[in-house]
Amino acid sequence: MVDNMPTNAENEDPFLRMRRLRSPERAQVSAKIAQLQSAYFGTERDNLLEAEIDILFDSHMEAEAAEGNRRVGRLREGRALTVTGASGAGKTRALDRIFMKREDLLGYGDKESDCPLVSVMAPSPCTPRLLGESILKALGYPVERKLEENVAWDLVHKTLALRRVKFLHIDELQHALQSRNPVEIGKVQDTLKGLLQDKYWPVWLILSGLPSAKTFLAKDIQVRRRTRHVVFHDLKFPDDIPLVRRLVTFYAKDKGGCGATIAQDNDLIGRLLHAANGSFGVVIELIQDAVGHALRSSETDLSSEHFAAAYAARTGCIRDNNVFVVASDWDLIDTSGLNGIEEPPPEDAPIGRSKAKSKKNKKA
Repeated sequence: MVDNMPTNAENEDPFLRMRRLRSPERAQVSAKIAQLQSAYFGTERDNLLEAEIDILFDSHMEAEAAEGNRRVGRLREGRALTVTGASGAGKTRALDRIFMKREDLLGYGDKESDCPLVSVMAPSPCTPRLLGESILKALGYPVERKLEENVAWDLVHKTLALRRVKFLHIDELQHALQSRNPVEIGKVQDTLKGLLQDKYWPVWLILSGLPSAKTFLAKDIQVRRRTRHVVFHDLKFPDDIPLVRRLVTFYAKDKGGCGATIAQDNDLIGRLLHAANGSFGVVIELIQDAVGHALRSSETDLSSEHFAAAYAARTGCIRDNNVFVVASDWDLIDTSGLNGIEEPPPEDAPIGRSKAKSKKNKKA
């Protein structure tokens, strides 16, 4: 028995019990880390992405304004925007943040709202039927049994119109390309094209995912001409040293309350970019985790040892393979597995991306 256990402990919510048994010190650090992890660092690419969403929304309003003229020419059908980048580039979080803060998308994420945009993650595997059912569920349609493919998409078109949803965001679109059956891939492509070209309720698409998603609709020249693109590029050393310095300072000093003199260390920044394989989102996660280690150990200054601990916890590597620990040749350590395994390199490619970048990641 635990001392001072309430008499009704057996009926106590287990998560409330976890909170009650946590020490004040743990709770205080946990609150800081929660604030740290929720902080968003905006960059110029966020401004570019929001500008492209403005253009997409404006194209819809231009089409609506021309309704009396029976929508001729380019106004007749919907448009598409692709947002692509490597795994961990920060695409999904950037889009969610924009969707949540825009006043014209009030109620985003609430199936009961009148928000004109709905977001869905492409299922894996992404067959036309499963994608249709996923969209219906995101629209709040009660899918209680397996639907035939044609029935599912007929309902998608009708429910989009009934809910007055004009914008559909599909995340992780590369799942549709994982099929070994080109016929299935073609069906998904044609189905999305059908949403853009619906005679009575055309829909504007935002398609996000790995780089392959950029060309998903490109086989149709008409759709390709009505599609714009935003690419989240990898960070590079030494070009992005100033940005990474700002990131370390923002999360360590501004949000974590730790000293951030380590941000001036170009060697640390080179190691950080290599450890993250250049992915913007992974760089942020490693910084946040390093600051978390500093906070949990009650240390006031962020150091390379905190980054080493964060990297070890993330990869399970031994110290001899830790990018932040080894004295030399750290740029030869293969870090390609850190960002996920959705798109493995070709069999004839060099091991990881690290060796190709080794000369670029040397200390400035």
